[in-house]
Amino acid sequence: DPLASDLGKFMLDVLEFDMKNELVSTKSEYQRIDVYEVIRPRFNDLLSYRKSISNDGSYESLHPELYRPDRVVFLDGVMQSTLHGENAYHEALVHPGMFAHPNPSRVAIIGGGEGATLREVLKHKTVDTAVMIEIDEVMVNVSHEYIPSWSDCSPFSSSAWCVEDPRADVRYEDALAWFMDRFTEDGSKKDAGDDPFDVIVMDALDPQDNVPFAKALYDNIDFLRALYNSMTDNGVIVMQLGESPSLNDPADSFGIDENRAVITKLIDEVGFESMHIYEESHSGFGYPWSYLVAFKSYSNRVNWYLTEAEVEINIHGRILPDEEGKSTLQYFDGATMASYQVPHKGFENVFCRQVPMPEECTYYRGYHVRDDYTAPATSFEVKPSGEKGFGLYAKVDIPAGYLLAPEESWKTVKFHPTTFEVMEELVEAFPAAEELNDISVGLHWYGCQNRVHGAPEYVIDTGIMTFVNHGCDGSANMGEIGVDDVVSEMTADVAAMPHAHGHISADSIHHVAIDRHLNQYMTGADYSMRDIKAGEELLNNYLGFTGEPEDWERDVKILREWCTGTPTKKEE
Repeated sequence: DPLASDLGKFMLDVLEFDMKNELVSTKSEYQRIDVYEVIRPRFNDLLSYRKSISNDGSYESLHPELYRPDRVVFLDGVMQSTLHGENAYHEALVHPGMFAHPNPSRVAIIGGGEGATLREVLKHKTVDTAVMIEIDEVMVNVSHEYIPSWSDCSPFSSSAWCVEDPRADVRYEDALAWFMDRFTEDGSKKDAGDDPFDVIVMDALDPQDNVPFAKALYDNIDFLRALYNSMTDNGVIVMQLGESPSLNDPADSFGIDENRAVITKLIDEVGFESMHIYEESHSGFGYPWSYLVAFKSYSNRVNWYLTEAEVEINIHGRILPDEEGKSTLQYFDGATMASYQVPHKGFENVFCRQVPMPEECTYYRGYHVRDDYTAPATSFEVKPSGEKGFGLYAKVDIPAGYLLAPEESWKTVKFHPTTFEVMEELVEAFPAAEELNDISVGLHWYGCQNRVHGAPEYVIDTGIMTFVNHGCDGSANMGEIGVDDVVSEMTADVAAMPHAHGHISADSIHHVAIDRHLNQYMTGADYSMRDIKAGEELLNNYLGFTGEPEDWERDVKILREWCTGTPTKKEE
């Protein structure tokens, strides 16, 4: 019953509005559509609105756009978007995923009948084709008439209505059938004319909606496989996941957010290599809204974790400007993207309430390990270590499983993937910059190499832990459990680097606790892997510092030579 939903509770039953006008209430073959125009006294007032249209020279009349009544869209009684919040909602839905792809030219939109998702996609210069599959043509036309700004492309396009933009391909069909009919389970195309997509944006029902179609969208591995198979090798999919969890919500699988739990599990199962959850609080819904983005290639993480300045440069280079040369983005910018890179605490709490609790929730949720399970920096001393120079030694007995010197973990120098990439480009382009190679060599042998952010980067210890030497032939007694205790230089296959090296070592690509504490994950995961006696030298496995397959064979052979004192035979 639409009247028992948002339409009744937040519109028809509310008497405090200064103005409330029904603009349209109609039914299509698929749903009931309602649009209201309102002035809420909490945010605006009727007097200010009247001034804004009076032409009396007042501040309000000079800035009428700030005093417009809100417009609210309902489908089957469920609130979809608002005039005052739609820019934040739709820009949050579209642009994080679009900028995570280096060059999105073909984009698919599932749903999006209001036209705003299409509007945001078309702002990207790189887009040649935007296919919007929306089952309800009536919804598209009603939106064009009653909420025209949602689908207004006139600031950057020759077509005022986004649906008529030459790059737009709007199809009034069932999106599930459209994808499943075209892309088979083995990844082949049933229709030679359907090229793969770089980005797919799902702007459909909320996963919390208690209707059969919501389950068909979010609990349908055949549909998700079709989406996966319809994407390019570095394709990106982004979707909205409804109301964000609060600090006190149960695990998604034990409440009304079951569909959200299912879709995150299926995204992992079908083969995506990275997944991220983020939220936006200014969408006009009265509570934060959540989104999910997933990458077919792990390398997309580089673009996801670009700095604020790098995102701003990309916006300037890619987003189509208006006639005055200004950005057509109203909300999204580099600082906003930075806020999306770290999941909210509510997501972490809900994630860690799963049964069984993910192991990362024990190790990476801050340094909240009990003091009697921690060996502080005062437990160690630096002493000569024979031919190695100096080493780090235990002053007290340390049981297995202890966190080692966590107060030293922040003492690091980090070289982000793009920093390392720029150094390599400079050396290649300018012979005078050749000395930068020395920095690269130093980074490789004195730093920890990883691909946590999608490409090679380095973290160099500058605290006491930098004196830890390599433990030959599996003698390492400290490090990251599950990585440093898997293979030694003597047992390693030189042709196959273990997957855990350089990547986030978790059982699933859905690891909210790690995503929320990436710095701790990269710098503070030193544990005693067995009992360490007082006077014993701490030893790590330097193979754990190798994060690139191209470096693996060389590093294994060098460590073998170092440990055995015998040069590795060259292959004929």
